[in-house]
Amino acid sequence: MITAARVKLYPNEGPKILLEKHFGSCRFVYNHFLAKRDEYYITHKNNEKSSLNYFDTANMLIELKKEKPWLYEINSQSLQMSLRFLDNAFRNFFHKNAEHPKFRIKGRNEYFAVPQHIKIQGNRIYFPKFSEGIYFMGSKEKLSEIKDINQIIITKDSGYYYCSIIYENEEELPEKKPLSEDNSVGIDLGIEKFATLSNGIAIENPGFIKKVEKRIKRLQKQLSKKENGSKNRRKHILKLQKEYMKLRNMREDFDDKISTAIAKRYNTIVIEDLNVHGMMQNHHISKSLNDVSFYSFKQKLLYKSDKYGKNMIEIGRFDPSSKICPSCGNIKHDLKLSDRIYHCNVCGLTIDRDHNASKNIRKIGLIKVGLVRSELTPVEIATSGLYGIYPYRQRSLRWKEAPML
Repeated sequence: MITAARVKLYPNEGPKILLEKHFGSCRFVYNHFLAKRDEYYITHKNNEKSSLNYFDTANMLIELKKEKPWLYEINSQSLQMSLRFLDNAFRNFFHKNAEHPKFRIKGRNEYFAVPQHIKIQGNRIYFPKFSEGIYFMGSKEKLSEIKDINQIIITKDSGYYYCSIIYENEEELPEKKPLSEDNSVGIDLGIEKFATLSNGIAIENPGFIKKVEKRIKRLQKQLSKKENGSKNRRKHILKLQKEYMKLRNMREDFDDKISTAIAKRYNTIVIEDLNVHGMMQNHHISKSLNDVSFYSFKQKLLYKSDKYGKNMIEIGRFDPSSKICPSCGNIKHDLKLSDRIYHCNVCGLTIDRDHNASKNIRKIGLIKVGLVRSELTPVEIATSGLYGIYPYRQRSLRWKEAPML
């Protein structure tokens, strides 16, 4: 199993300067060949070979290093890995999985990769051009015992240096536990409450942005008064970056703890697919949506469910989880987003809107995997509007008699 460990690096002054050179050179190579590939496509788009690939740019890199001798100070494989990242970005663009690659900007998303000749001894990591090694801390695992290291990725965040060590782990993922209706839970994600479980447990939204918003606004106001290019401006940018890093760390810590607790407790977890991108277009809730980080939570929950051998089921985003009554199956078509309490006009059930949605999410997911079977006939499914979710007809439907001919 391929796994990764992230550690914090503590380089001395010499290695720190060399790390900065690696960041800048890899960024330069990435941007240079991004421009070359775009230029080549414009001039050759009607030819049989309309674009450059990794091997073309790798050959061109040899000539570029002759023109720019300072590139010889950098690990050659790290420069080649920048071309790999660029080629992967274009592949994702061609397959319509991402936008057109963008130029990398200094000070943002600084990184470079080292694919070979990596050695760990004690709390020092050695790789090409860093023969003295760099001291690291932050891993609970004995990294010096790792035999097969696939690659390492060095990153810089808010003035700190980190190393992600990707390696082969002899441990295998546990077998999935049997799907269970008794030990299952449905999860409804929201803004007012971060998550509501089908058993009634509600997890409040911590509202991390509110805890640091005042400090960020104050720093941004002070930054606007600093002179461009001055040392004070660079120092202030670093302070602002550290505040944003604290905000990211708080969110990641919260998502880790909640996803771990749910994955350990339940064998079958049902969650709904949310159109987060579409929801972010609403400027009234976009800030709150960004703060709760639904996508990050779902990715962590998926990873933890695999780690502990649990089952995760995802239902469709258009399944009527909020509008259905869990007691009688009535669909309340006039339910508004502002209605926080669900009141059924047929059976009189009154229930919290989020709790109602989580109960329906759980049932839809169990039907999807066959743990709960619908007793509707195909004709009843087509005419009721329930799509086989509940074993009864929708009572709120009003039928019209066909006109006499």
